[in-house]
Amino acid sequence: FILMAYHFTGDAMHEYLGFLLFIFFILHHILNFNWYKNLPKGKYNFNRALNTFINTMLFLCMAGLMISGILFSQRVLGFLNIHNSGAFTRRLHIISSSWAFIFMSAHIGMHWGMFINMSKKFINIKKPISIITALLISLYGIISFIKRGLYNKIFLMTEFSFFNYEEPIILFFTDYISVMGLFIFMSYYLQRLNSKL
Repeated sequence: FILMAYHFTGDAMHEYLGFLLFIFFILHHILNFNWYKNLPKGKYNFNRALNTFINTMLFLCMAGLMISGILFSQRVLGFLNIHNSGAFTRRLHIISSSWAFIFMSAHIGMHWGMFINMSKKFINIKKPISIITALLISLYGIISFIKRGLYNKIFLMTEFSFFNYEEPIILFFTDYISVMGLFIFMSYYLQRLNSKL
């Protein structure tokens, strides 16, 4: 969500953080390579199919970001002299980053149980409280999704990102964290519901 705050970080930091994300993305895939090896094995229930779909879509989004990021690069890969900020590159970057944000959040949601188990070592939140908190965050996430016009970006209804440079940064991050929470809880509780059914 820090990369979504392009207008606060500026060009240079946005570019360096973007390439740092790709390094972690590649490392993450190397460390989880067994997941690829197991793709053709076993049966696919709903949760496994959902997880595979989310991971596949996220991979495609990251590929789109990698291509557009390389073409946009003026600092990290400036020595290649391939800078291209044309309409195609801009559209690819907007749609890839918007969907990547959603699928990355959903990907975290598929593994949210792991974070809950880890947190129980430090704090044990009652189940009804955690569900109510998730609902409130998700509700605010829906409001933020609409307010921030993210639907325009994921369906490429706009070719430019318009920012309010005067708003407090904490408000921007609160909105985007709530949108992230919305998709985390959607995928987490969807797989929980399916498991119970």
